[in-house]
Amino acid sequence: VAIYKARAHGFLPKAPIKKANVLETLAPLWFARYPPKCDYDDDDISASASLARQDSFSSLESSASFNEAVASTPIEIIQTLNVIDELFSSNDVMANWNEIWEKLHALKGDLLTLQVGSKVISAVGMINSFRELRTSDELRERWGLLRERIQGLASSSV
Repeated sequence: VAIYKARAHGFLPKAPIKKANVLETLAPLWFARYPPKCDYDDDDISASASLARQDSFSSLESSASFNEAVASTPIEIIQTLNVIDELFSSNDVMANWNEIWEKLHALKGDLLTLQVGSKVISAVGMINSFRELRTSDELRERWGLLRERIQGLASSSV
């Protein structure tokens, strides 16, 4: 880990970053990589860049701010549920399947940012099981079960 931190400029989470926290998340990495121009000799610059790089890692590693930066809110999850619900309300679910699957996949990522444990894993497993279904009726039935489970999850994390 120490070698990685010494050589890397930083890292970004795989989970989506909230719009409001993008600058807060990227700023330490940016300033570590591109410090403001000052009149220093070369040794001071490399030492300060190394120190700034370590600061950028430590700022991202603080779990409270990191989780707040990437975690989805229950309101955002409910909004995504409503969008997917509209897609399932159409006459031919199979015709909209690519768009539905894209939204379900994004929902899965949002769910994985929640700190709810086995309920999240269960919901993610249900999303993965959609791949096995072949008819609109099967998809709608599974969606109803999944929607109820996620609504329960969202209400328990408020």
